Amino acid sequence: MRITETFRSIQGESRFAGWPCFFIRTTGCPLRCSWCDTAYAFTGGEERTVESLLTEAHGSGTGLIEVTGGEPFVQEELPALVRGLLDQGKTVLIETSGGFPIPEGLSREAHLIVDVKPPGSGMDHWNKPDLFRKLGPGDEIKAVVANRADFDWTIRTLDSWGLMEDVPVTVSPVFGECDPRELAAWVLASGRHVRIQIQLHKVLFDPALRGV
Repeated sequence: MRITETFRSIQGESRFAGWPCFFIRTTGCPLRCSWCDTAYAFTGGEERTVESLLTEAHGSGTGLIEVTGGEPFVQEELPALVRGLLDQGKTVLIETSGGFPIPEGLSREAHLIVDVKPPGSGMDHWNKPDLFRKLGPGDEIKAVVANRADFDWTIRTLDSWGLMEDVPVTVSPVFGECDPRELAAWVLASGRHVRIQIQLHKVLFDPALRGV
């Protein structure tokens, strides 16, 4: 597998935010979201074996593992890595863009955190409704919004896909661009069962740092 970095930090997003987590960041992503904060993972990285990653994850002493990117779903060895982590007794999160089908053979014991891309990202054409409809209550939909139009679009789109009541939904403001207090007001005014979240790792650590 081509890997950009591995590190132990505090999970900053999703329903698992706040817990110590070991991250495996894959290399390569065809999307170019306007607010992407991991463009360094588009290229480069190093080839790692699944076995070496499993050894490192086990040695981290951390029960929560996230495979992120880049875009993990383009890595052919992802199912083998996830199976190995699960066999170690780990809780496994996979963050994906929502533009790719679930890889064949990927264990559904892993929790998928699927990003729905609103228009402000410039990548809303990548969203694949069929993928989102395969998600269950153990998974999560995450939307990063830049403004009220993005928020309204997210609610309207997920409603049209029939997902708002079946899959947990988290919305986050684009860090440094969207006022989280305004987002909180939009969520309250919507009356919807939506969880608001600020990217915790960017509050705890320097947002410009890698490996946090």
